[in-house]
Amino acid sequence: MTSFAGATRALLAAPLLLALLACNSKSEDTANAPAAPSIAVNEAPASGKPAAATPPAKAPVEEPSAAAKLQDYIGCYNRLDGRAHKSIERYATWVKNMKTGPTGRESVVYGLYATDPESTAKCKTSFATSAAQKPAMQALDAAGAAYIQALDAMDTQVTEANNYYSRDNYKDDKFAKGKAMHAPLVASFEAFQKASSAFSDQLDVENDKVLAAKLADVEKTEGKQYTYYRMALMARAKALVNLLGEEKFDVAMAETRLSAYEALADESLVYAKAHKDGRDIHWSFFESSTEQFRQTAKERFRRVRDRVPYNEGDRMIMQTGSGWMVEGSPQKLLKTYNELVDKSNDF
Repeated sequence: MTSFAGATRALLAAPLLLALLACNSKSEDTANAPAAPSIAVNEAPASGKPAAATPPAKAPVEEPSAAAKLQDYIGCYNRLDGRAHKSIERYATWVKNMKTGPTGRESVVYGLYATDPESTAKCKTSFATSAAQKPAMQALDAAGAAYIQALDAMDTQVTEANNYYSRDNYKDDKFAKGKAMHAPLVASFEAFQKASSAFSDQLDVENDKVLAAKLADVEKTEGKQYTYYRMALMARAKALVNLLGEEKFDVAMAETRLSAYEALADESLVYAKAHKDGRDIHWSFFESSTEQFRQTAKERFRRVRDRVPYNEGDRMIMQTGSGWMVEGSPQKLLKTYNELVDKSNDF
């Protein structure tokens, strides 16, 4: 049976970021929004629709692009994945044996968090549309279909369980329904976690291709300026979080990636100081997040490099789903990474 303690690892690729589109320039603690990702954008490509009241000229037809296709997938992933993983984590914090289920003798019953079936339904429709669009991405399209199907099935189980626990119905039937629901509920968790991991991996593969091409183009056509630094920093942050988020990792490789991130972050600080006039109003917030991520990445690196164990208090905090409060934990690292993603997406 799946280890639900591993939910954090499954989300290290999320929330994902989409490469910046030409029109402008978006995946944790168990479950919040995902990883892994790459760089991001909130805006859709320009529609070309004129504002004039006179009969509009026909808008030029844009060629389908990998970035445009990825935008829908990533947008849904970021909205849905974290909430689903959080629900799983919540349930696992009080059900001590996920194989056998609740006993009815639990001193604390947290239930679980509601998911978002309405958004899942909308994304199910948009995924079908995206899969039919060019360019074809067979592995990603298949993973996306499996993902949304698994999430839809999990939503059904979670909604029933959430109603039962949030209404304290277990106090009336001596946990009879809670015990009966456990097996299908956990089966839906396991299917979703597997599909989430596969979808996240495929998003990373395709997203990295788009990002690498866009980053090279930006450097060639615009040079190293704000757009370049934002994209490059996000790419290096992603590489760091994917490695440092593991319970065990190659310390030498981590040191190399950390040094690369710090060098680029320092370079961006120098650039920003010398080019204040051309600075976007969101840059200062993004810059603060890059520094916060730097700090938590170093905390995580030092804990593993120096083999510093978690004390009893740390372990208790992590068991309640609040690992982001523990210095040097994967959860804290992922939280600051996700905050960095959010700041990047504000541009």
